[in-house]
Amino acid sequence: MTIAKAPLLERDRTHETRCECGQLIAKVCGEGLELKCKRCKRIVVIPFSSIEGWGAAST
Repeated sequence: MTIAKAPLLERDRTHETRCECGQLIAKVCGEGLELKCKRCKRIVVIPFSSIEGWGAAST
C-alpha cells in the first residue's frame, strides 16, 4: 500500500486531498474533515475538535 500526499498548492486551493489516480480521499469542510465510505457511500464528518493535535502544528 502506497500513501501519496497531494501537492500542497492543490490541497490549499480546493480543500480536497486526492490520490495520484484522482480518487477523492478527504475534503476539509466548515465542521471538520469529510470522508466518504467506499462501501455504503455515506459521508462522515469528523469534527476538528475530536482530532488529536489538530491545532498543535499551527502554534
